[in-house]
Formats: sequence, C-alpha cells, structure tokens
Amino acid sequence: MTRLVLPEGMRREAILEAWSQTLELDSVREEENFFDAGGNSMLLVQLQRALTERLGFKVPLQDIFHHPTVTALASRVEEIIPAPVPGGRQKFNLYCLPYAGCSARVYDGWKSVAPEFLNVIPVELPGRGSRCMDRPLSGLRELLDDLSAAIDTSGSPYGLFGHSFGAILAYELGKRLVSDGLPGPSSLVVSACRPPHLATPETPVFDRPDHEFRNRLRELRGTPPELLANDELMEIYIPVIRADYSILDNYRPYGKADIGCPVLALHGSADPDAGETIMKQWRAYTGSSFSAHEISGDHFFLHSAEEEIVSRVAAHLTAVPGPAASR
Repeated sequence: MTRLVLPEGMRREAILEAWSQTLELDSVREEENFFDAGGNSMLLVQLQRALTERLGFKVPLQDIFHHPTVTALASRVEEIIPAPVPGGRQKFNLYCLPYAGCSARVYDGWKSVAPEFLNVIPVELPGRGSRCMDRPLSGLRELLDDLSAAIDTSGSPYGLFGHSFGAILAYELGKRLVSDGLPGPSSLVVSACRPPHLATPETPVFDRPDHEFRNRLRELRGTPPELLANDELMEIYIPVIRADYSILDNYRPYGKADIGCPVLALHGSADPDAGETIMKQWRAYTGSSFSAHEISGDHFFLHSAEEEIVSRVAAHLTAVPGPAASR
C-alpha cells in the first residue's frame, strides 16, 4: 500500500499514538520502558506495525527493542528515516521479476537508463543466473517463501515489476508480503501477462516430454534459438524452465484479490496473448488507481523497448500519490 513518510514535526506524536494504542493506555509516560508498561514480544510486533502505519516506513524490530522508551525511540527514528535523494524525490526500489525460464539479468540494462530516484533491483529465481546452483522450485508457495526474503520492506518505498510469468509472481509476492504483516508495495507494474483469473493455460505444457516441451518453447519465442539448438545446454535448462511452467500451469489465484496499491499494466501492440483488452482486466485487482499503456512490439517487447518501459514506469511512479512523487 502507498505510504507517505510523516513530516518531522509529527513523528514524535505518531510514536506516542502507536505506543498508546499497542499497550491500550490512555496516557503514556515518555521515559517509561515499553516492557515495564506491559509490553511483550508479541506486542512488540504489533507496535512495529502501528509505527509503520503512522510513520510511513518500517522501523526495524531490533531498533524498537533496544530503544524501549518513547524518547529513545523518537531519537532513533530521526537517525534511520529514509532520506530523500537529490531532485526532491525519495529513493524508490523497484524489484523486477523475469519471465518463465529467464534470468533476472534481463533487467541489467535498466540501471543505466533509470532516473536517479529509481533503484532497479533484479530478483533472481533459483536455478538461473547468479543462483544457477540452487534447485529450481516448482511450487508457488515455496517460491514465494524464497522470493520474499529478497525484498527489503524496511527502508525506502518499493514497487514490484514483472513481465509475463514474472507479473503473476510479482502480484502474488506483493500479497504474500502484506499477509506476513509487512509493508506492501507502493506500486505494481504488470507487463505482457494475462490477469490472474485468465493466467492459467488451458493446455498444460510442463509435463510434456522433452522434445514436445522444446517445440513449445520454440513456438513461444521467448527462449534464445541458440539455446534451444544446444542439446547439452537444454539438459541443464529444461528442469529450470519446466519448474516455472509447472507453477503457471497449476496456478490458481488465492487469497484477497486486491493488491492494495496502484497498478500499471503494459501491453505490446502486437501481442496476441495479452493485448489491451486482456491487460485492462488487471483493473479488478486493485482498489487503488489503475492505468494501462501500450508499448510497440510483440509479447517480448521487454527486449526491444527498454528505455520506453523504464520511462513509462518512472512516470507512473511519480504520478501516483505516495513516496515516489515529487515533494
């Protein structure tokens, strides 16, 4: 969900309110120890959530534990509050998830064209790229367990970007973080991906024999031809790609549909699978603002329109209400 970082003059009052709410006290003595006033480890987590809601950023649990009075915590908060970057915009982390079988290195080029406030963070899935020695995961819940550890929700505001299969992962990952009691994303950007209720293919491919599986990959045109033609490399990569398709072919949306933040949907002008009409159905997955934009290209415009995508995403982040907007 989108949050504004509370101005300095209001932060101490916000801490007092969170403290009072958590301990269910009408008044709070600023020098009283949280634990002496009735706090415990469970209430400490509740206090963290209350502080996040009021302050606009997450205060690490250890900071609250080691600064157990309002006075001490207020001083600590001033030290760790996310700092704005030059140009008047607070730093924004954009976590980017790749399409099926692809390495997150596909986003490396974004870093050189992104505006200063936008920190592009490729999220590598197990079994490829820098994590090529890790076992690929074929279960969505297991993969979300893995990916959630890569998202830092405690500092700068963040958003999630996913292309094709990666968009489903981004959507489910955002919901997972919220269900775990963590701050949700400030924005979700979905690219070339049918919305959850239409995402599961009618005909599964994950369990096809290797030669049929390779033919299907060739039809989809998302796997480099030189890789498909190399039998030895395909022995390595088929288990990785098959794991992704196992998740997609068995995907069933679960939990609350609303991601709780603005959503931008990008679609290729010549994409027969996820065109404008299909992509606009993502509107049903947020109670916040929704916008859609066409990018020239087919389903894999991700490779041919890097600068346009990054520019469009940056414009979206600065237009929606929240931490990424100009101050």
